[in-house]
Amino acid sequence: MSALVAFALVFPDARASAQGIEALRADQLVRLQNYVLDATQPNGLVRDSLVLDPAASHFHPATPDAAGFALVALSAFDHLGSLPDAENQVLNILRAHAGLNAGVTPGRSADGHFVHFMNIATGAVQGGGWDDSYSPISSALLVSGAQFAANHFPANGEIRAITEQLTSSIDFNAAIHPALDGRIFLDQTLQGGGSGGAVRPWNEYMLVQSLALRQRDNGRAVAVRHHWLNTGNIAKSGFAGHQTLTDSPGTFAPAFWTQHQQFLNGDFRHRDEFQSFLESHQLADQAYSSAVLDEPFRYGLTAGVTPNGYHADRINDHPFEIFSPEAVAAWGDLDSLLQFYEEQSPDSDPRYRYGLVRVSDEQPDWVPNDAGLVDHLLLLFGLVESVAPDFFADRLFAPLLDGDYNFDGVVDAADFTVWQDTVGSVVDLRADGSLNGSVGPEDFVIWESNFGATSDQGGLFFTVPEPGFCRFLILLSGLALLRKASRESTGR
Repeated sequence: MSALVAFALVFPDARASAQGIEALRADQLVRLQNYVLDATQPNGLVRDSLVLDPAASHFHPATPDAAGFALVALSAFDHLGSLPDAENQVLNILRAHAGLNAGVTPGRSADGHFVHFMNIATGAVQGGGWDDSYSPISSALLVSGAQFAANHFPANGEIRAITEQLTSSIDFNAAIHPALDGRIFLDQTLQGGGSGGAVRPWNEYMLVQSLALRQRDNGRAVAVRHHWLNTGNIAKSGFAGHQTLTDSPGTFAPAFWTQHQQFLNGDFRHRDEFQSFLESHQLADQAYSSAVLDEPFRYGLTAGVTPNGYHADRINDHPFEIFSPEAVAAWGDLDSLLQFYEEQSPDSDPRYRYGLVRVSDEQPDWVPNDAGLVDHLLLLFGLVESVAPDFFADRLFAPLLDGDYNFDGVVDAADFTVWQDTVGSVVDLRADGSLNGSVGPEDFVIWESNFGATSDQGGLFFTVPEPGFCRFLILLSGLALLRKASRESTGR
């Protein structure tokens, strides 16, 4: 008797579960690809949401958010080999948002930020009661999706060129509040500059902060870096012993705050401390659902539609007790996802045509009217990662290195110069390698230990120094240390 057969006899549900997950994945990937294709317009704009009832008409405007997620999804379909023209679709979306497609001129602020809701035909401000703000987070989702696609199609020079043009055309640094207390503006004015409310660390706006750090004029982003990238400085809330990142102690984050960063932000994905909090968030979500809502498998508190409209569900704040299979998929919990699937037989309701939908404990017969692309595609991302674990990690931008004081993607003599020029300063925090909010001797130790260090992650705006150059830099730093020691011994 083979080991596999013996295992199946001892655990009779194991093979059935594996077969069920495979059937789930095959079915849902087809439906999710149809979703992306239906949302993407011939002119390159992407609807923010699709109506689930086949007898009803789609009505949602386009958003840059949806375009960014669609770019990642198209890259995934190309990787899976299920969409032969995925590369051309990516190009079409990028051209539309760069204003290169006939008849499409996206609404943008003077500092480059895209309007949240765009007319589906022209890209102009939608109006008519739809949010007409110029949105830093929407623009960040678009740029992150473009960079992801550029890394997936590295041989396509046009994709890379448009991505670089879009990236450089948006001033993410301008979205950071000038008070330098970590806040980021929710909106930009048409004339440029932040307006109205602002969010505090920590939330999905980490993506805005990460992109701002990588632009040339990044002074504000540098000054607030320790508020966003140092988990020791971030507010936390705990449930059942699981500490989670949040923007205010005592309140909890929706799942998408961490999940967006996991699939789109290299500074989150490639840092162990953030990965630890990603896991803790899932465990807290699951424990809350089991202990408080008495649901042993259905969990996933995240943003999406409810019977009363859109809501960002979270622990202690979840109208209608809605659970999201999209969030569970993004956590990577396919066993729980299979139980959602078994309760939503894919052919039992035509409204399941784009995949699993959110469910309500209070209203068991409720089916959402529509599914937002940005929320719904977390279902896709989780399924893709289940068959290609490194797909997202390999295509995200490189994390900032601890010794990379000038944020150019490599630790070299320029960083040593920055350290010398700024050590002891609490105003210019470019040398704050320890991310504790001030500059001191510990930062130079970090610089030394990372000297010449590089990351094995590829991506835009990242270069690796030649070995000979590194040896030159080591010699240079040694001479500088000798000069420093000489000055200290002579009192000069």
